[in-house]
Amino acid sequence: MILKKDLVGIQNLIESKYLKFIFHLKNNIAFKPKQDLLKDLLSTIDCRGNSPVLLCIILHQNKKDSIFIKILSLLLENGAKFKLKDKNKWTPLSIAISYGDKVITEMLYRYYLKRREEKLKSKAILIADYFKKMKDFYVELKWKVKIPLLSWLCPNDIFKITKFGANVRADYTFVDYKRLSVIRKPLSVYLKVKEDSNDIEFFRLDREKKEYYDPFENLDEEEIQLVLKDIMNKNRMNGSFKILECKLEENKSFFDKNKNVFEEVHGFMAQKYSLNLSVQFDKNPTHIIEYVDLDENNYLNEGIEIIKSRRAFDDKDIDKTLQEGLHIKNDTVLKGIKELEKEKKMKATVWVVQNSPINSQDAVNLLESIASANEFMEKVLEFFHHPDIQKIIDNNGFPIKIEIPYNIFIDLTFSFDKYIEINKDDPKAINLLGPLNEANQRSRKEIQDIKTNYKIRAGYTNIR
Repeated sequence: MILKKDLVGIQNLIESKYLKFIFHLKNNIAFKPKQDLLKDLLSTIDCRGNSPVLLCIILHQNKKDSIFIKILSLLLENGAKFKLKDKNKWTPLSIAISYGDKVITEMLYRYYLKRREEKLKSKAILIADYFKKMKDFYVELKWKVKIPLLSWLCPNDIFKITKFGANVRADYTFVDYKRLSVIRKPLSVYLKVKEDSNDIEFFRLDREKKEYYDPFENLDEEEIQLVLKDIMNKNRMNGSFKILECKLEENKSFFDKNKNVFEEVHGFMAQKYSLNLSVQFDKNPTHIIEYVDLDENNYLNEGIEIIKSRRAFDDKDIDKTLQEGLHIKNDTVLKGIKELEKEKKMKATVWVVQNSPINSQDAVNLLESIASANEFMEKVLEFFHHPDIQKIIDNNGFPIKIEIPYNIFIDLTFSFDKYIEINKDDPKAINLLGPLNEANQRSRKEIQDIKTNYKIRAGYTNIR
């Protein structure tokens, strides 16, 4: 909740020279009602394509003034959109990393962790409330990785999901994939309502060792510093992408272009659709962009070109002053810019059934409850969350099977199967919490050991 003193503090900063620099719409904002003030400030994109957070980081680098640390802190505390990209598709974090600005990078990462925790708690309550209103059931979610000519060697697994009341248990076996071999062991993820309150808990259970932990347990200070070191060294996980837009097309018969294609999926006749996706891959910054002389009047005048410096990270001899839009001769810088801005065209396929016992929102909430199991679950959940895809699916029934790109080389296939309703006398309901109650709880830090396990630690470097 935004307190009155926060608004006063923001208004005082607006009167300062520095914040006027960030919010060049000062004169317009000053005449708006207070309730509109904060929203306008935090979502404004200026004439140069920068958000308040982005410009704050740029000014901190350019002016070397600690006032921008205070301003950034105030912006973040009041819910600034810290992931908004500039017109060159740079995020605030990418810019801070390119500057080597450890202070700003740490501020952004700690804010991300705080927001992640807040979203998780609010989301868990909504999911639990949603599940309480649903019928109790058992369903299987099958997934597999597809690589051309190598699919028979690729990872696959089945999530055996039981939902009873507001509690959810998903049993699975996939652990890792090494040397063309799948490593398996009996595992479970739980969404559990505390008995003495309405609080929601997430647990990951090793049924073999009879140990469980909370995968969302906060990082401690030592772990945060390790992750920050990776981020500053640009050791972030690559290959993830953002869906910019998608277009739905009904698949038509090869022999009759007016006839829709239907295929049998787990006993249902499902209509087949293609989704033409425009995506942008998340690339580490490979070059630095700096304003050479950031003058307030020039910045606010769209008719004046702002002089910038661009150079590659790995070439200390390259530091040329360039007008924006001039030809860039350095191959390393040029390649980095092209990779960062490049959009890819990819395809996804969805098989949709009508009159399904579960709907798209049921599927989303199920995926939310088990997404911590592995990165593949997170990817399909990200796919479901895209507003265009949600709209498409909601208007056309339940997606019983989905094939989506995981990265540029790999596709993921998911399908729902063996749905049955259950009651309190069903063995699946009776034994829902049994394995968890018989196991010992351990800390996430003990189990994950991100100090030595780089693969797990790398997952914490992705700010989405």
